[in-house]
Amino acid sequence: MIGERLRFWDPLLLVPVVVLLLTGAVMVFSATVLPPGGGYGLIQRHGISVVLGVAIGFLMARLPLRFHDERALVYFVVSIALLSLVLLVGETHHGARRWLQLGPVRFQPSEPAKLAFVFCLGRFLAGKRCDLRRFRSLAGVLGIILLPFLLVLLQPDLGTALSLLAAGLGMLVWAGLPWIALFAFVSPAVFAALSTTSFVFWVPSLLASVALLRRHRIAWVLIGLYAAVQIGLATRADELWNRLPPYQRARLETFWSPEDEPEGAGYQVIQSKIAIGSGGLGGKGIGDGSQKQLAFLPRQHTDFIYSVVGEEIGFWGGMIVLGAFALLIMRGFTVARRARSRFASVVAVGVASLIFYHASVNIAMTLGLAPVTGLPLPFLSFGGSFMVTALASVGVLLGVSARRHEY
Repeated sequence: MIGERLRFWDPLLLVPVVVLLLTGAVMVFSATVLPPGGGYGLIQRHGISVVLGVAIGFLMARLPLRFHDERALVYFVVSIALLSLVLLVGETHHGARRWLQLGPVRFQPSEPAKLAFVFCLGRFLAGKRCDLRRFRSLAGVLGIILLPFLLVLLQPDLGTALSLLAAGLGMLVWAGLPWIALFAFVSPAVFAALSTTSFVFWVPSLLASVALLRRHRIAWVLIGLYAAVQIGLATRADELWNRLPPYQRARLETFWSPEDEPEGAGYQVIQSKIAIGSGGLGGKGIGDGSQKQLAFLPRQHTDFIYSVVGEEIGFWGGMIVLGAFALLIMRGFTVARRARSRFASVVAVGVASLIFYHASVNIAMTLGLAPVTGLPLPFLSFGGSFMVTALASVGVLLGVSARRHEY
């Protein structure tokens, strides 16, 4: 009985998560309770989210992988229904409609939708009929990826929508997607961005890509479809840009030079870099961060929690957080490599890719190395739906690790 329980305790997964949870709890406490006028309400809610997430994570670890495999399509359909529902009757905050209130429960459907998406795409990629060299399989993959992506994008929530693309891309590469197909998936976004600068570069790039596809004996019908998508995106790039919410356009425009708008879109990044830089090697001490205390640092307990880490426990504290994430993510890919079940292996990669995306983009954002996206930091940031989903994802990895010999 004890041995049965111990097989679910993979220390290389659990230790970094515990380190991150403890660091996050201290930082959220410092950011919400210790500042002037702070209270215990947010830290209590944070604790409840962690406890609930641990319980659900333990349940996910105990459930056999075939349980999720058999119900993957059901998960996906329910998640699509909830994402559609939130667009109709969801709560609107700051111009975004992302939350559902079902009785006493208020949650963000896009968070559990990430796991549902990973399970559904994993089941498709693990199927015997899936051949990523064939158009039929690629069309199925595109459908599974684009449907939740577009629904989340309409909320609008660009950061979370891109997390689905990141997880899907990682799973496709792991499943053996030919590099020429990978090129066809990624290049439209790159070329659309290129077309906004100059068609002098876009036209030869498009012709070169068409020649490359033909050289690999891609059918002319598919090349024509590829070219049509490229031309459509290029001619409508400005329209798509103008459809972005004003705050998202401002974040992208000020990414390279936030100092141009120190009181506007660049304010968050400037204050974040000041906080991290002022922490030095050892930090100012828990509760003693001046940027945080004086409320110069925005969203300090959610999106910019890593700035509090840098200010209060310094460079070494930040490196401990980075090291914990690195260990967790590397262990996730190791678990995927060792799993004998193709479904379990692909799902583990999807989960590890989600954690990698969120951690890398959030930390890069606080350092001014990426545009502000509003993404929280896994296991550290305050948040209900996100925290529960992150811990449930770790439970999935624990389950794959424990059953790595099962087909």
